[in-house]
Amino acid sequence: MELRFVDSGARPLPAARTIGIWRLVSQLHRGPWTELFLAQPADASGSPRCDYVVKVARKSIQEQPEGAMQIRAEVAAASDASHPNLIPILDAALSAREPYCVMPRIEGDTLEERLHSGQRQPLPVALWWCRQTAQALAALHAAGWMHRDVKPSNLLISDRGHVTLVDLGFAAEHNSLHDPVFRGTPQFAAPELLEGKGILNPAADIYALGKVMQLMVPEASGAPEPVAELIGRMLSTAAKQRPSAEQLVDELLKLEIETLGHHILPSAA
Repeated sequence: MELRFVDSGARPLPAARTIGIWRLVSQLHRGPWTELFLAQPADASGSPRCDYVVKVARKSIQEQPEGAMQIRAEVAAASDASHPNLIPILDAALSAREPYCVMPRIEGDTLEERLHSGQRQPLPVALWWCRQTAQALAALHAAGWMHRDVKPSNLLISDRGHVTLVDLGFAAEHNSLHDPVFRGTPQFAAPELLEGKGILNPAADIYALGKVMQLMVPEASGAPEPVAELIGRMLSTAAKQRPSAEQLVDELLKLEIETLGHHILPSAA
Protein backbone atom coordinates (compact mmCIF):
# COMPACT_ATOMS: atom_id res chain seq x y z
CA MET A 1 0.00 0.00 0.00
CA GLU A 2 1.03 3.60 -0.48
CA LEU A 3 -0.34 6.78 1.03
CA ARG A 4 0.10 10.10 -0.74
CA PHE A 5 -0.39 13.22 1.37
CA VAL A 6 0.85 15.81 -1.11
CA ASP A 7 -1.33 17.25 -3.81
CA SER A 8 0.88 16.81 -6.89
CA GLY A 9 -1.50 14.84 -9.08
CA ALA A 10 -4.58 15.28 -6.89
CA ARG A 11 -7.69 15.03 -9.05
CA PRO A 12 -10.57 17.41 -8.22
CA LEU A 13 -13.88 15.61 -7.80
CA PRO A 14 -16.64 16.48 -10.28
CA ALA A 15 -18.76 17.42 -7.28
CA ALA A 16 -17.78 17.75 -3.63
CA ARG A 17 -18.70 14.65 -1.67
CA THR A 18 -19.50 14.64 2.04
CA ILE A 19 -18.74 11.81 4.43
CA GLY A 20 -19.44 12.32 8.12
CA ILE A 21 -18.50 15.92 8.90
CA TRP A 22 -15.94 16.07 6.08
CA ARG A 23 -16.15 17.43 2.55
CA LEU A 24 -13.99 15.46 0.11
CA VAL A 25 -12.53 17.88 -2.44
CA SER A 26 -10.02 15.94 -4.56
CA GLN A 27 -8.73 12.40 -4.86
CA LEU A 28 -5.10 11.74 -3.94
CA HIS A 29 -4.87 8.01 -4.48
CA ARG A 30 -7.08 5.07 -5.41
CA GLY A 31 -5.98 1.64 -4.30
CA PRO A 32 -7.63 -1.77 -4.57
CA TRP A 33 -9.27 -1.47 -1.13
CA THR A 34 -9.12 2.19 -0.04
CA GLU A 35 -9.11 5.71 -1.45
CA LEU A 36 -7.43 8.88 -0.19
CA PHE A 37 -9.00 12.32 -0.49
CA LEU A 38 -7.95 15.86 0.36
CA ALA A 39 -10.70 17.18 2.60
CA GLN A 40 -11.97 20.04 4.71
CA PRO A 41 -14.67 20.33 7.37
CA ALA A 42 -18.11 20.32 5.77
CA ASP A 43 -18.90 23.72 7.32
CA ALA A 44 -15.87 25.29 5.58
CA SER A 45 -17.80 25.87 2.36
CA GLY A 46 -16.01 28.31 0.07
CA SER A 47 -12.64 27.90 1.78
CA PRO A 48 -9.77 26.94 -0.55
CA ARG A 49 -7.90 25.16 2.27
CA CYS A 50 -7.79 21.39 2.50
CA ASP A 51 -5.78 20.56 5.59
CA TYR A 52 -6.93 16.96 6.05
CA VAL A 53 -6.63 13.60 4.35
CA VAL A 54 -9.55 11.16 4.55
CA LYS A 55 -8.97 7.46 3.92
CA VAL A 56 -12.17 5.67 2.88
CA ALA A 57 -12.86 1.98 2.34
CA ARG A 58 -13.84 1.64 -1.31
CA LYS A 59 -16.64 -0.84 -0.65
CA SER A 60 -18.89 -1.74 2.25
CA ILE A 61 -17.81 -4.29 4.85
CA GLN A 62 -20.23 -6.80 3.31
CA GLU A 63 -18.91 -6.33 -0.22
CA GLN A 64 -15.18 -6.21 0.58
CA PRO A 65 -13.95 -6.60 4.18
CA GLU A 66 -10.28 -5.85 3.42
CA GLY A 67 -10.73 -2.07 3.16
CA ALA A 68 -12.63 -1.90 6.42
CA MET A 69 -10.01 -4.12 8.09
CA GLN A 70 -7.28 -1.68 7.06
CA ILE A 71 -9.21 1.29 8.41
CA ARG A 72 -9.75 -0.51 11.73
CA ALA A 73 -6.05 -1.41 11.97
CA GLU A 74 -5.05 2.18 11.23
CA VAL A 75 -7.34 3.57 13.91
CA ALA A 76 -6.49 0.96 16.55
CA ALA A 77 -2.72 1.28 16.17
CA ALA A 78 -2.75 5.08 16.09
CA SER A 79 -5.06 5.16 19.14
CA ASP A 80 -2.58 3.11 21.17
CA ALA A 81 0.64 4.72 19.90
CA SER A 82 1.34 8.44 19.71
CA HIS A 83 4.60 10.03 18.59
CA PRO A 84 5.64 13.12 16.57
CA ASN A 85 7.13 10.82 13.91
CA LEU A 86 3.99 8.68 13.61
CA ILE A 87 0.88 9.67 11.65
CA PRO A 88 -2.02 10.50 14.01
CA ILE A 89 -5.71 9.75 13.48
CA LEU A 90 -7.96 12.75 14.12
CA ASP A 91 -11.40 11.26 13.46
CA ALA A 92 -12.90 7.96 12.33
CA ALA A 93 -16.14 6.11 11.70
CA LEU A 94 -15.77 2.35 11.75
CA SER A 95 -19.40 1.25 11.77
CA ALA A 96 -20.51 3.40 8.84
CA ARG A 97 -21.37 1.81 5.50
CA GLU A 98 -18.16 3.40 4.23
CA PRO A 99 -15.64 3.17 7.09
CA TYR A 100 -13.15 6.03 7.08
CA CYS A 101 -10.44 7.72 9.12
CA VAL A 102 -9.04 11.25 9.04
CA MET A 103 -5.41 12.34 9.23
CA PRO A 104 -3.66 15.70 9.00
CA ARG A 105 -2.38 16.70 5.60
CA ILE A 106 1.41 16.61 5.71
CA GLU A 107 3.46 18.66 3.27
CA GLY A 108 6.58 17.04 1.90
CA ASP A 109 7.93 14.33 -0.36
CA THR A 110 8.12 10.62 0.22
CA LEU A 111 11.56 9.11 0.70
CA GLU A 112 10.86 7.13 -2.47
CA GLU A 113 10.53 10.37 -4.44
CA ARG A 114 13.73 11.73 -2.95
CA LEU A 115 15.63 8.56 -3.79
CA HIS A 116 14.31 8.61 -7.36
CA SER A 117 15.49 12.21 -7.74
CA GLY A 118 19.04 10.89 -7.51
CA GLN A 119 20.08 13.41 -4.87
CA ARG A 120 22.05 11.60 -2.17
CA GLN A 121 21.87 13.07 1.31
CA PRO A 122 24.95 13.46 3.51
CA LEU A 123 25.38 10.42 5.73
CA PRO A 124 24.39 12.22 8.99
CA VAL A 125 21.11 13.32 7.35
CA ALA A 126 20.36 9.78 6.14
CA LEU A 127 21.03 8.47 9.65
CA TRP A 128 18.85 11.21 11.13
CA TRP A 129 15.93 10.25 8.89
CA CYS A 130 16.36 6.59 9.82
CA ARG A 131 16.52 7.50 13.52
CA GLN A 132 13.23 9.38 13.27
CA THR A 133 11.67 6.30 11.66
CA ALA A 134 13.08 4.13 14.45
CA GLN A 135 11.56 6.52 17.00
CA ALA A 136 8.14 6.05 15.42
CA LEU A 137 8.63 2.27 15.45
CA ALA A 138 9.75 2.32 19.09
CA ALA A 139 6.49 4.05 20.07
CA LEU A 140 4.46 1.64 17.96
CA HIS A 141 6.22 -1.44 19.35
CA ALA A 142 5.94 -0.21 22.95
CA ALA A 143 2.17 0.05 22.42
CA GLY A 144 2.06 -3.59 21.27
CA TRP A 145 1.86 -2.99 17.50
CA MET A 146 4.07 -3.51 14.48
CA HIS A 147 3.83 -1.60 11.21
CA ARG A 148 4.49 -4.44 8.70
CA ASP A 149 5.02 -2.16 5.69
CA VAL A 150 8.01 0.10 6.38
CA LYS A 151 9.28 1.30 2.99
CA PRO A 152 10.38 4.55 1.30
CA SER A 153 6.90 5.42 0.01
CA ASN A 154 5.55 5.29 3.58
CA LEU A 155 8.07 7.82 4.90
CA LEU A 156 7.10 11.46 4.40
CA ILE A 157 9.88 14.02 4.73
CA SER A 158 9.16 17.71 5.22
CA ASP A 159 11.32 20.50 3.84
CA ARG A 160 12.91 20.76 7.28
CA GLY A 161 13.73 17.07 7.38
CA HIS A 162 11.00 15.91 9.75
CA VAL A 163 10.03 12.30 9.01
CA THR A 164 6.52 10.93 9.47
CA LEU A 165 5.83 7.20 9.24
CA VAL A 166 2.43 6.78 7.57
CA ASP A 167 0.02 4.05 6.46
CA LEU A 168 -0.87 1.83 9.41
CA GLY A 169 -3.33 -0.17 7.33
CA PHE A 170 -1.25 -3.36 7.65
CA ALA A 171 -0.44 -2.80 11.34
CA ALA A 172 -0.90 -5.83 13.56
CA GLU A 173 -0.50 -6.59 17.24
CA HIS A 174 2.80 -8.35 17.73
CA ASN A 175 2.99 -11.75 19.38
CA SER A 176 -0.15 -12.74 17.46
CA LEU A 177 -0.25 -15.39 14.75
CA HIS A 178 0.75 -14.60 11.18
CA ASP A 179 -2.08 -13.79 8.79
CA PRO A 180 -2.91 -16.56 6.33
CA VAL A 181 -2.59 -13.85 3.63
CA PHE A 182 0.71 -11.96 3.25
CA ARG A 183 0.39 -8.23 3.89
CA GLY A 184 3.27 -5.93 3.12
CA THR A 185 5.81 -5.30 0.36
CA PRO A 186 7.99 -8.31 -0.52
CA GLN A 187 11.04 -6.16 -1.33
CA PHE A 188 11.20 -4.95 2.28
CA ALA A 189 9.62 -7.91 4.10
CA ALA A 190 11.60 -9.92 6.66
CA PRO A 191 12.12 -13.62 5.87
CA GLU A 192 9.72 -14.68 8.62
CA LEU A 193 6.95 -12.53 7.14
CA LEU A 194 7.46 -14.05 3.71
CA GLU A 195 7.30 -17.53 5.21
CA GLY A 196 4.10 -16.63 7.06
CA LYS A 197 4.76 -18.96 9.96
CA GLY A 198 4.89 -18.59 13.72
CA ILE A 199 4.28 -15.47 15.79
CA LEU A 200 4.45 -11.91 14.50
CA ASN A 201 7.54 -10.16 15.87
CA PRO A 202 8.28 -6.42 15.78
CA ALA A 203 11.82 -7.29 14.66
CA ALA A 204 10.31 -7.60 11.16
CA ASP A 205 9.98 -3.79 11.10
CA ILE A 206 13.68 -3.46 11.95
CA TYR A 207 14.55 -5.68 8.97
CA ALA A 208 12.43 -3.47 6.69
CA LEU A 209 14.14 -0.33 7.99
CA GLY A 210 17.48 -2.03 7.34
CA LYS A 211 16.43 -2.48 3.71
CA VAL A 212 15.52 1.21 3.57
CA MET A 213 18.92 2.14 5.02
CA GLN A 214 20.61 0.04 2.35
CA LEU A 215 18.98 2.23 -0.29
CA MET A 216 19.97 5.42 1.51
CA VAL A 217 23.52 4.36 2.39
CA PRO A 218 24.66 2.00 -0.36
CA GLU A 219 27.92 0.12 0.19
CA ALA A 220 29.32 1.67 -2.98
CA SER A 221 29.25 5.07 -1.26
CA GLY A 222 31.85 3.87 1.21
CA ALA A 223 29.68 3.71 4.32
CA PRO A 224 31.79 3.67 7.52
CA GLU A 225 32.26 0.24 9.03
CA PRO A 226 30.04 0.91 12.10
CA VAL A 227 27.15 1.91 9.80
CA ALA A 228 27.61 -1.15 7.57
CA GLU A 229 27.83 -3.37 10.66
CA LEU A 230 24.57 -1.95 12.05
CA ILE A 231 22.76 -2.51 8.75
CA GLY A 232 24.08 -6.08 8.75
CA ARG A 233 22.57 -6.73 12.19
CA MET A 234 19.27 -5.19 11.15
CA LEU A 235 19.15 -7.54 8.16
CA SER A 236 19.99 -10.67 10.12
CA THR A 237 17.87 -13.64 9.04
CA ALA A 238 17.46 -14.44 12.74
CA ALA A 239 14.95 -12.01 14.23
CA LYS A 240 16.54 -12.30 17.70
CA GLN A 241 19.83 -10.97 16.33
CA ARG A 242 18.31 -7.66 15.23
CA PRO A 243 18.40 -4.65 17.57
CA SER A 244 15.15 -3.45 19.10
CA ALA A 245 13.73 -0.13 17.91
CA GLU A 246 14.81 1.52 21.17
CA GLN A 247 18.36 0.20 20.80
CA LEU A 248 18.38 1.33 17.20
CA VAL A 249 17.44 4.89 18.18
CA ASP A 250 20.43 5.06 20.54
CA GLU A 251 22.85 3.54 18.04
CA LEU A 252 21.73 5.77 15.20
CA LEU A 253 22.03 8.89 17.36
CA LYS A 254 25.59 7.93 18.26
CA LEU A 255 26.45 7.35 14.59
CA GLU A 256 24.83 10.65 13.62
CA ILE A 257 27.08 12.53 16.02
CA GLU A 258 30.19 10.63 14.99
CA THR A 259 29.64 11.05 11.25
CA LEU A 260 28.58 14.69 11.61
CA GLY A 261 32.13 15.52 12.67
CA HIS A 262 33.36 14.50 9.22
CA HIS A 263 30.98 16.96 7.53
CA ILE A 264 31.78 20.00 9.67
CA LEU A 265 34.95 21.71 8.49
CA PRO A 266 36.82 24.45 10.35
CA SER A 267 36.36 27.94 8.95
CA ALA A 268 39.09 29.56 6.87
CA ALA A 269 39.82 31.92 9.76
